Amino acid sequence: MKKNWKIITSLLLVLVLALTACGKKEVSGPNDEEAVVDDGETTTQTEDKDEVASVGDIKLPHPSLIKKDGETVGGTLNVGLVTDTPFEGIFNTFLYSNNADSLLASPMKGSFTKGGANSEIVDGGYCNFEFDKEAKTATYKIHKDLTWSDGVPVTVDDIIFVYESIAHKDYPGVRFDTNYRNVVGIEEYHNGTADSISGLKKIDDKTLEVSFKEFYPGILWGAGLTYNAEPAHYLKDIPLKEMEAHEKVRVKPLSCGPFVVSNIVPGESVEYIPNPHWFGEEPKVEKIVYKRTSQDTVVEALKSGTFDVIEDINVNSYPEYKDLSNITLASNIGRSYGYIGFKHGKWDVEAKTVVPDPTKKLSDVKLRQAIAYAMNNEEIAEVFYNDLRIPANALITPFHATFWNAAQERYAYNPEKAMQILDEAGYVDVDGDGMRELPNGDKLKINFLSMSGGDIAEPLAQFYIQCWKDVGLDVELQNGRLIEMNAFYDMVEDDNEDIDLYMAAWSVGSNPEPSGLYGREALFNYSRYASEENDKLIAAISSEKAFGEDGIDNDYLVKAYHDWQKYVHDQVVVAPTHYRVTLTALNNRVNYWDLNKINEWGWEKVGLLSDTPEKGN
Repeated sequence: MKKNWKIITSLLLVLVLALTACGKKEVSGPNDEEAVVDDGETTTQTEDKDEVASVGDIKLPHPSLIKKDGETVGGTLNVGLVTDTPFEGIFNTFLYSNNADSLLASPMKGSFTKGGANSEIVDGGYCNFEFDKEAKTATYKIHKDLTWSDGVPVTVDDIIFVYESIAHKDYPGVRFDTNYRNVVGIEEYHNGTADSISGLKKIDDKTLEVSFKEFYPGILWGAGLTYNAEPAHYLKDIPLKEMEAHEKVRVKPLSCGPFVVSNIVPGESVEYIPNPHWFGEEPKVEKIVYKRTSQDTVVEALKSGTFDVIEDINVNSYPEYKDLSNITLASNIGRSYGYIGFKHGKWDVEAKTVVPDPTKKLSDVKLRQAIAYAMNNEEIAEVFYNDLRIPANALITPFHATFWNAAQERYAYNPEKAMQILDEAGYVDVDGDGMRELPNGDKLKINFLSMSGGDIAEPLAQFYIQCWKDVGLDVELQNGRLIEMNAFYDMVEDDNEDIDLYMAAWSVGSNPEPSGLYGREALFNYSRYASEENDKLIAAISSEKAFGEDGIDNDYLVKAYHDWQKYVHDQVVVAPTHYRVTLTALNNRVNYWDLNKINEWGWEKVGLLSDTPEKGN
């Protein structure tokens, strides 16, 4: 049985329509008429500020597709990266681990794989796949003309290099998870008992067959598959421990996408020029300059025309830029969600597994439930984010609408219920200071780690702290201050002993299967939660039972996702806070941008309609 698996499609619209069931009324998921049609192709729509993406009476604030007619003029596309922290600049897809580096690499990466209506892998990228359930294989088929920017063809050796790097004992990254461990022979390679991964079979220079121990649904979404190649001929002689800092990764990376890096000012800016060996459509601009900018100055920069594009622009200053005369805004439901994390245990570096610790301060599920009920996410969405955040009810996002349980009840703000739970669980104020003690009478002081960045970072952290104090929980910022982003994630990943609570966010990939973020063997499982029931429910999602006679068993798989969402909700493994409406700001001279899930958009298609940017008022 080979590819063209019947993937769930009918539920997409239904669940998108149900978006308001757990949130407010002002946003919607992707417009089905714009984003998805039965044959998987996109429609086009000329930008009109009076037209917005909509489903029924649920509306996004701006269109998802911006497309303007007219001749393009070449020139330089100036892109703003909004961050108060210098970016790391790791241009390697198996080494980078933050969103800034992912955005910076996007003009180089292009569309190695392409996603369908439910984000499953479909044909149409630089690399297509063929799946064979009976043989438990997935086969890469790299485009015959795909070439690195130094003129060397992209081959399966570049895919094998990625597998062997991720599985290497010296690999410093976070991607060697259960999905990669499912590849035949990869554990033997990792343990040093084999010189190669036996499950990787080179058919020819452009065709690679991967054999899996178990063939489960997530493989159709990319589980155990790499979404990108890396140039083996260019990087293979660099020891893995040194690769992250090497100039071939930091300063002179190769590209097989439409653009290649031409200059880098570390932490500040990146310049790209068209890849001379790019096989696809000729890029419309002569150069792209990606430059870091501060949240404090981004509105003035937009107004003056300094930037043509700002992706994922912060929504807390939305009223200041939404009516600028020189920009056009695009919007859609994002793949990100915020959450409050609880530290449940530690990461065993040697065994590469989560080790739960029942003595942790927040190990009592009743205490975690009370913390969740005390969080006023509704007011935060309105006051801090101009209603461009949606209070979240689950750890699957509306972006994966088929699997997200829109009907699941969330921990809506209810301080009375939070206090009732605490009272019943024995967390009462013993010494009369207004703060609750542990059931054994000891002081309960909770350390809260939150990161700096932007005007609202401090007031937002203090708002949550006040919410918890209002129900009698003594929560304080760890060390009395916010922490810079890179240091924040170092502390979280290293399981700093002082962290009890932390506030973070995930931008999820195309595969909604949760083992990569919440599985026992996932380094990304920052909360360090693990239980046999969690293992069992994640395994159910990845079970072969999810396959019916002619493809995915829709009912089984949706139920498996819903069962896991309910469990992690009841256990408050983490407390999700908000889903995000993403906004991209475009100077009016930019001709094309598309945030729809299915589209034909690429950086090479973005052009400028005039030599100079428009200035606003």
